[in-house]
Amino acid sequence: MKLGVSLAQIYPKLGDLEYNIEKHLEIVKEVKQRSQLLIFPELSLTGSNLMDLVIDIAQTKDSNLLRPILEASTYIDMILGLVELGEDKGLYDSAFYYSNSSLKSIQRKLFLTSHVGSLKYFTSGDRIDVIDARWGKLGVVVGEDILNPLIISPFVKAGIKILIIVSNNISVGYSSNKAGIPKCSVDLMNLLITYARLYSFYIVYVNRVGFEDGINFFGGSCAISPSGEILASCPYFEESVISLELDLETFRNDNIFIDFDKAFKLVKDFTYEY
Repeated sequence: MKLGVSLAQIYPKLGDLEYNIEKHLEIVKEVKQRSQLLIFPELSLTGSNLMDLVIDIAQTKDSNLLRPILEASTYIDMILGLVELGEDKGLYDSAFYYSNSSLKSIQRKLFLTSHVGSLKYFTSGDRIDVIDARWGKLGVVVGEDILNPLIISPFVKAGIKILIIVSNNISVGYSSNKAGIPKCSVDLMNLLITYARLYSFYIVYVNRVGFEDGINFFGGSCAISPSGEILASCPYFEESVISLELDLETFRNDNIFIDFDKAFKLVKDFTYEY
């Protein structure tokens, strides 16, 4: 089975939900004839450096403001990011998965950082969900959560075909041997290629672009095959929408056996005597 996927590397307008929703809907119209899955970056509906706007911009999962997005998912499945107001009144950096006019899944960011005040304004998530899509199982990771390798284990155990990372990664440093490319991007790509090869699944990484309060987001969104090949990539530092097909029958990852339960027990029980 082949899955058409579109990566929307956009520049959201900070705090302007109406503008950003319309931008999402325009991209839906652009790609719905060639893709079954459309992926936007982390906090794509709100922007990132919200600070005190977080509480004002937060939306519940059944917000009327999000209804046009819900209706658009009749034509194409979507993953997008926003500030979610949870039932517990917590404020979450969340990725919503819409499909067939329904909100199928919510993945909340698990590990908050000092980046643009997320520790101060957001609540950390406490669960990982595997999404059973029409074409197979997939996992969604929000932002820097991907830097914790233990996050990958539930997805590997579930036998996912695609790992999706939605991100607001900022430019830090420059690579000495790759002109104009942030060093942080080179390091991240090396990590993602390692994950793809080790666990034999596709990785789709979608990062935003633009500036907020002097902070630059570098883009560099891409799709990586289970063999570690970069199949398609967006340019750095500019908005871009790319589409490609993933052949979900070209590999099998159900023969990968990693006994995570045993590994976790060994680590937990490990002691070292000096």
